[in-house]
Amino acid sequence: MDETKTQLLNPMTDKYLIDEYFNLTVKKELGIDIDFGFEYIITQNIVSKKLILVKTFSDFIIANPQLYIFLSSLIYKINTCSLTKKQMITELENLRKNQ
Repeated sequence: MDETKTQLLNPMTDKYLIDEYFNLTVKKELGIDIDFGFEYIITQNIVSKKLILVKTFSDFIIANPQLYIFLSSLIYKINTCSLTKKQMITELENLRKNQ
């Protein structure tokens, strides 16, 4: 099996990818251009010891239900490992082209 295709995101070392993915995806889908780097923290799950993203949403995001739900779903995708590093990089390349 190709290790590159199945390599999981590491929230600590891949934070720059996650931030850019959030920024570009939200901009494309909702037309909102904002830096999401401070809208979550990285911490370790007490039970599984796995690194996860935890919402620390600002008032701006909380006041916008569509943005709140969308960003929550992106965080969920990363926390459940349903998005590999390769998939995120490919998606980022597409998002950059279509800006």
